[in-house]
Amino acid sequence: MTATIPARRRRPGQILQRLPIWAVITVTAALVLPPILWILSTSLKTEANTVAFPPVWIPDPVSFGSYGGLFTSANIRFFANSLIYAVGSIVLALAVCIPAAYVATRFRGRRMEALMTAILVLSMVPGVVVFIALYSMFVKTSLINTYPLLIVVYTGIICGQTILFLRNFIENIPVEIEEAAAIDGCSRRQILLRIVLPLIRPGIAAVAIFIFVFVWNDFLVGTVLATTEDMKTVQNGIVRYISTGFGNFWASFGAFVIVAFVPVLGIFAIFQRWFIAGLTSGGVKS
Repeated sequence: MTATIPARRRRPGQILQRLPIWAVITVTAALVLPPILWILSTSLKTEANTVAFPPVWIPDPVSFGSYGGLFTSANIRFFANSLIYAVGSIVLALAVCIPAAYVATRFRGRRMEALMTAILVLSMVPGVVVFIALYSMFVKTSLINTYPLLIVVYTGIICGQTILFLRNFIENIPVEIEEAAAIDGCSRRQILLRIVLPLIRPGIAAVAIFIFVFVWNDFLVGTVLATTEDMKTVQNGIVRYISTGFGNFWASFGAFVIVAFVPVLGIFAIFQRWFIAGLTSGGVKS
């Protein structure tokens, strides 16, 4: 015979404790979802119905023509550029910041703490402060409008936060594990690659998502340091849709916004488990 476990009944006190949480979730959803749903509705309307009065939420008839018109060479270029910038920034940032975070964690001292404080302070400085100097420097060195330039700039902007974020994960790894590996003959590089990296995978996933979202949603860097249409990003493409370059077509604009939103949503959905684990485990001291 198998014993049946009775279902747990929640006490009224437990339900009351959760009411503020559900209230916050409900209010947040009420503020965030309507604009997204309205853009989705606009993208499924005909161009004539987008300016109809009174406006309606449910498109009638439903039209997918705006999505079919997105796949032009210029629009594909916008998406390809943002993808190249995002993936390149993730690879470069992780290659630089993981060893830097490891060194900052395992080699403590006054100078290292001063360096970490300086990184924290510099990460608070808005990037726009140095854009004029960067633009002048890259124009003189003929690096303007190149993929490596944009990738390096994005990495430089996000690198400070990435080092500080990964440092919290490495601090949670017991030093005794690394000491045992060193006794077995592992070098510092082998310890980093074989022990530290597998243990901080949730943190790496969280950092990768943060970098992807930051680069994908950035408008300023692509506007200032990419002066030709061939190097522009998705956000620049969205602006072009509501300017004279592509015309004022609101259904096409809504479709472009929805398609631009899909990669971010897909990345988060795929790596949601690692992302949440990274956010929760990074702040817990062992």
